[in-house]
Amino acid sequence: MRKSNIIKLLFFILAILLIAYGRGYWNQCKLVDEVSKDVSMGRYNNALESLEEAKTSNLYRLSSFLGREDPYLVYNSGVVLMLMGDNKKAEIEFKKAIKSNNEIIKESAIYNRANLIATNMDFITAADEYTKALKIDSEDFKAKKNLERMRLGQKQMSTLFSPVKQEREERIQSLKLIPWGNKYRYSGDQKVRW
Repeated sequence: MRKSNIIKLLFFILAILLIAYGRGYWNQCKLVDEVSKDVSMGRYNNALESLEEAKTSNLYRLSSFLGREDPYLVYNSGVVLMLMGDNKKAEIEFKKAIKSNNEIIKESAIYNRANLIATNMDFITAADEYTKALKIDSEDFKAKKNLERMRLGQKQMSTLFSPVKQEREERIQSLKLIPWGNKYRYSGDQKVRW
């Protein structure tokens, strides 16, 4: 082949690749719009179906085969699953999204995973996750506030189960059994009369 034919062939292949990439990007933008509309309208099942349909596309399968899942699809699937109340599957999706190179998605996935952990009253692990999120974005106000809440929850849980607190509660319970005031004065037969 002549040199000019090779250059034409390379440009043709480059054009096909750019068209395929542009089409994939356009489909992703269209999908994001559809999912956001469905979520804002409360149609979580439709949003999840759209995301699952995108995961069955050839481009997604190829990227998964190459070891690079689309972090947007994984993260948004986690968000929709969390909104639907399926926290176990949402946590799995967030764990996948945390592996992303995109810092915004990674920080958001860590934050949402920490929220799921916090709902299970695991304050220590949730605080660790919020700290990881703050390492990525130190200005995240919500993560700071939730980290503070987790530390407060840790403190309350530790005092709730401390031996001193337990003894005090037992004394209070035993004092409740002793009749105080005139509440018991006329109840039943009085053995001792004044």
